[in-house]
Amino acid sequence: MRTISNKRWIALTITILLILGGYLAYRPAMDYYVKSKLDPQVELSASTQKMTQIKSYRYVLKSGFTVDGREEVISEVEGEKEQGNTHLKGEMVNTPVDIYYIDRTIYNYDSFSEKWLVIDSGTTNSEELLISELNPLSNFRFKSVSTVEKVGFEPVDGTECLLVSCQPSVESQLLESLWDNFKYQIWIDYKQQIIRKATLEATNKQNPNTRLSIAVEFYDIDQPITIEPPDTTKGTN
Repeated sequence: MRTISNKRWIALTITILLILGGYLAYRPAMDYYVKSKLDPQVELSASTQKMTQIKSYRYVLKSGFTVDGREEVISEVEGEKEQGNTHLKGEMVNTPVDIYYIDRTIYNYDSFSEKWLVIDSGTTNSEELLISELNPLSNFRFKSVSTVEKVGFEPVDGTECLLVSCQPSVESQLLESLWDNFKYQIWIDYKQQIIRKATLEATNKQNPNTRLSIAVEFYDIDQPITIEPPDTTKGTN
């Protein structure tokens, strides 16, 4: 009886190992199959569309010029958005900034007077303020995209992303009025169909030796974020 019992245990162990081995072999094969079937044009369209529907996110944005090979930083900011409200903090044109945009009102901390300036923007749409740092997604809205190339796969904060490149025509009036020859690279979380990271480069219409670069990363997408007006009786945090 003990011999039969031992044989059963051996057979059961072998069966489990075979099943486990098959599963471990199946996962990478399935992952490879899924990635091989990704259409970069479809994934870009789906992710840009979904990004317009998200309610909240945080971001890190850096922008700058390259003029005759010399690099100049325009802005380095961290921001957060919740519905139509925005808060960003960092530096723009070598000047510290701490800006809130809430319900038509701009709260701008003046580091020289150490006071909050409160301004009625006259609009409920932050895009009309023509400050891309307040709405980084405005840089990644396209009128049309002729060709999208699949560059490969790269991780962003531990999430494997599909990296694509394209040269679209853009919707942003601010970008379109000053720049052309737009070149984008976009890291798409293809499982969630959202953009995790994106960069763009463009050439100045008046001076081809001047190039614009913008890089932005998105995180805490659709996570709870609360943005409230600052206490204007006190200095910045």
